[in-house]
Amino acid sequence: FFCRNNGYAISTPVEDQYAGDGIISRAPGYGMAGIRVDGNDVFAVHAAVAEARKLALETSAPVMIEAMTYRQGHHSTSDDSSRYRDMDEVQTAQDVTDPILRM
Repeated sequence: FFCRNNGYAISTPVEDQYAGDGIISRAPGYGMAGIRVDGNDVFAVHAAVAEARKLALETSAPVMIEAMTYRQGHHSTSDDSSRYRDMDEVQTAQDVTDPILRM
């Protein structure tokens, strides 16, 4: 299983959506190993997927990957994310964490 945690649940920041540190801590409750990865690092994601595949094949059990990233755009065509987040926040994320620029 692959979860792209982009920091928002539509227009609600994840800090307001659920308690805890992401969703990866829930994986053991479903009988899964969990791997958290920097979702903006192409090579780290590749390594995490390779490790998840290896674990799944060795254990015959599912594996959850939580890729921590940032949603740079709007949630959908009907969403205006400038209503609930500062555009400086978005610009900073684009400047610092953009996966293409990081390569």
